[in-house]
Amino acid sequence: MSLSADLSCLQSSQGAEREAALASLEKQLMCPICADIFSKPVVILPCQHNLCRKCANELYQARTTMLVNSGRFRCPTCRHDVVLDRHGVYGLQRNLLVENIIDIYKQELNQIPRLKETDLAEATCSDHEGEKLNIYCLTCQLPTCSFCKVFGAHQNCQVAPLTDVHQQKKDELSEGISSLGEFRDRVQALVSDIEDTCRAVEESYKTQKQNVCDKFSSMFSILEERRKAMTQQMSSEEDEKVNHTQMLMRCYGDSMEANRKLLSSVESSMEELDMAAFVQNSKELISKVIAASSASPSETLKPGYDSLSLYRFNFSKQEEMLRSIDFDKGEEQKFSLVVEDICEEPEVSPDPEEPK
Repeated sequence: MSLSADLSCLQSSQGAEREAALASLEKQLMCPICADIFSKPVVILPCQHNLCRKCANELYQARTTMLVNSGRFRCPTCRHDVVLDRHGVYGLQRNLLVENIIDIYKQELNQIPRLKETDLAEATCSDHEGEKLNIYCLTCQLPTCSFCKVFGAHQNCQVAPLTDVHQQKKDELSEGISSLGEFRDRVQALVSDIEDTCRAVEESYKTQKQNVCDKFSSMFSILEERRKAMTQQMSSEEDEKVNHTQMLMRCYGDSMEANRKLLSSVESSMEELDMAAFVQNSKELISKVIAASSASPSETLKPGYDSLSLYRFNFSKQEEMLRSIDFDKGEEQKFSLVVEDICEEPEVSPDPEEPK
């Protein structure tokens, strides 16, 4: 039942029903920290649970002092985490509705003892006018008067002085209150232990996750170093081969340009009309043509010059080991990474011979 419903029931009921509604309302107005009725001001958390602001601030300050969840507040009822701003607990919204209900509850509560005192002081027997209720019938479980015991309906019943029974019941309730207080303390100690365990679990898992991340970062660094070394080795030979082929292209280009000029000179001499001059010049040209025609390339590229057979690689074994990385769940349940084998350098082909 909600606070509003309990309040409506309290205001519209009488007798035992009224006391039951009052007890139900009291349970809902109990602070989970101090286990007492909320003391104003009352703050409401985003999870819709209420707390005394004083209790909430003391709990928050205690956790902040221990450097636990600084800037965060955990609801003691549902364990929901609330992120607080720079005002801390004082930045939470006040629950004015609950504060008003507390005022009404206290007004109703204050009326009950006065009514009981009046009943005890002035209550009289309904069968014997003017006789006060001063004894208690243990058989019928009812307060009665002396005339009822001597002359009335309770002649054969077992009775006791009302004051003695009153004190006895108060003592029993006092013992019950002490027992409830001890039970509350035990539960609170258990809750504190559970909170400590929860914090220890969070810290342990946080540390272990950081260890896992650090180990993976280390393996990434090893892989990155090997990648750079292998690609640098290939790049060095690539630059050397490219430079060599470009040098051959320039050499053959110069030879072709010389042949083009010789061919142009020969064609020009063929148009010479002076036979004596032609014969005289043709001797040198014929020698140059014969030398150019009989010349062969000084260097050629061997077959397979562009082959990368020396750089074959197979990482399937390493990939399989990487995919099998997991926690070592041995007899002692130690959560450590099995990464020793993974840190080994990958298999690669031996370094190629220096190309000529």
